[in-house]
Order: sequence, then C-alpha cells, then structure tokens
Amino acid sequence: MNMSNPDNRRAIDKLNAVPRLSFGHYPTPVEELSRLRAELARELGGCPRIFLKRDDYTGPGFGGNKVRKLEYVLAAAIDAGVDVAITTGGVKSNHARVTAAMCAKVGLRCILVLNPAAVSCEGLDAASQYLDGLYGAEIVTVSHRDERAPKMEAVAARLRADGLNVSVIPLGASIPLGALGFVRAVAEVKSQIESMGLHIGHLFHCSSSGGTQAGIVAGAQIFDWSDVEIIGVSPDDASEAISAEVGHIISGIGELLEMPPAMLDQSVTVADQYVGRGYGIPSPEAQRATALLARTEGVILDPVYTSKAMAGLIDWIRSGKIPADANVLFWHTGGQLAHFYVPAKLSASE
Repeated sequence: MNMSNPDNRRAIDKLNAVPRLSFGHYPTPVEELSRLRAELARELGGCPRIFLKRDDYTGPGFGGNKVRKLEYVLAAAIDAGVDVAITTGGVKSNHARVTAAMCAKVGLRCILVLNPAAVSCEGLDAASQYLDGLYGAEIVTVSHRDERAPKMEAVAARLRADGLNVSVIPLGASIPLGALGFVRAVAEVKSQIESMGLHIGHLFHCSSSGGTQAGIVAGAQIFDWSDVEIIGVSPDDASEAISAEVGHIISGIGELLEMPPAMLDQSVTVADQYVGRGYGIPSPEAQRATALLARTEGVILDPVYTSKAMAGLIDWIRSGKIPADANVLFWHTGGQLAHFYVPAKLSASE
C-alpha cells in the first residue's frame, strides 16, 4: 500500500468504512499455469510465466466477479430498507444469477429482466436461467437487450406505486459502489503476488460493463501498484465506448472515497479486436484458447467473456507484446455455466 500518500490513506480508510456483505470466499487463489506456458514455449521458443487469479471461486451463485460488486450494492440496499431488487442481463447472465443467489441468502425479493442469448439450443434453457428460478427470482422476459433498461424502470415504477422500496441495480452492478469490490480485490491480489516474490508486468481480464476494470485500475492507483499494465479485453462493444464508461466509473470511485478531483487517472486500455462476430458468439480463437487451457491446466473458461480475454492474452504473447522473461496475470471472472443447458420442461416445472 502507498501509505506515504495521505490522500491514499484516507481513501483506504473510506473504503474500509463502506458497508458490505461478507459472502465471498477470499482470498481467491492465484495459480501458476506452468503447463500452458510450456505448451506455448514449445511453439514460440519462449513464453512469459502466466498466473491465474481464480475469481471463479468466489462462492455464491457459482461465483465469479459479480460477487465482489454485489457485496457492496446489496449491503447498501439492505441498509436502505429495500423490499425488492431488480436487475437485468441475458438468460445466461452471471450477474443476474449471482444477484438472485445473494438476494435469496438475505431474504430479499428479486426480479430479473432477461433477454434471449445470442446462442441457444432448441428445447433447452440456459442453466443460469434455470438456477435463477431455483433461487426464487421472478423473471420478466424481453425480446432484445435494448428493451431491458426501460422494462426495469417500468417494473420499478409499478412496484413503487404499490408502496414498495425498490433498488434498480444496473447491468453488472457496474457502478462506482459495485466497483469498490475490485478496488479491495487489488489489495488482495497485490499481497498474494508480493508474498510469491513476483513482479507482474501485465494483467489481463474481460471488460464489458466496466465495473471490474474501473475497480482494478482505481485500486492499482490507490494501493500503489502502478507498475502493472492493465488490459481489459472486450467481448462486445468498441474500445472507445467501454473506455468512456470505465473512466466514468473511476471518477465515481474517487467521489465515493472523497479523493481530490482528478487524482485518479481515468485512462485505460481496452482491446476490442477479439470480439469476433459479436457478444455471446464464441470466436474460433476463443474456442481454441478454451480447449488449450482445459487440456493443459484442467481449467475451464466461459464462452462469452474469459475465453475471448484469454485469446487476447495468448495473441499478445505470440505477437511479442509481452516479453518471454515477464510475468503476466490473468483474472478469471467466472461464468462457466454459460456452457450448460437444461431441458426447458425442467425449468418450467420449478
């Protein structure tokens, strides 16, 4: 930690004072991917050491990065006496599933506004959608992702008219409050890396709604981890759009932690050349990355987010953007349930 900087010390004190639920299992492991490295080294003649931050092990709702965000967002909702939490995503949404699970754990009514997936299987429902129902969430369906936010607001307005206190949680809980989960996570992983005697030059992760990257970038500044290059890999939108949203959330983090204006640098790196044919549609490079990691390390990536981020990391290694004598960290944000489906009649019966 940069305890010599009084602004950073105050920000850390503010962070520690923000209420949060303690549902995640931390610290999540950091593992070295030595067999993946050996496989790439045989092809390239050399390869950096690759480490994996296992946030697919965070716990509730089959884990993933959303647990860290929702610990803050749902704590605020509970403190505000909320009756109903409403959020949104696709039918395979990790965020929606984890929200449903954590709402069940605290006894909070949960409504999910979901749109169809880009890839589906006839007669089958996404496993996450099935679990949403098991967790007790009420599901409202829309036909397209552009309809989600208006539908959430319409449902919220109806419930408020009935006298209920409603919390509308934006997509991915990617707001400054939710991003605090990854500000805190930076302190966790930095401590792990230091205890291993390592210097990490590059950190790769998937960046979409922006909260994860904003928290990591802000956390790296607050906890004095400025010598790591943070690369968010987009699974959907253009770099400019994601970068702007990440910057907006970083600004909000600074406001929440009462940091001086412009103290947090909002410049970020988002690689958008690994999207392929679109959100939720596996690219050939992502599928190869998934198969390679499974075969060499027994680790499964998800087909929507982390597979494309790993494809980006492998491409950077192959193209020489990361030196062979370097160390790189890949942040696994979960989501493997997107591979799985259940019979539609099973979902309907629950």
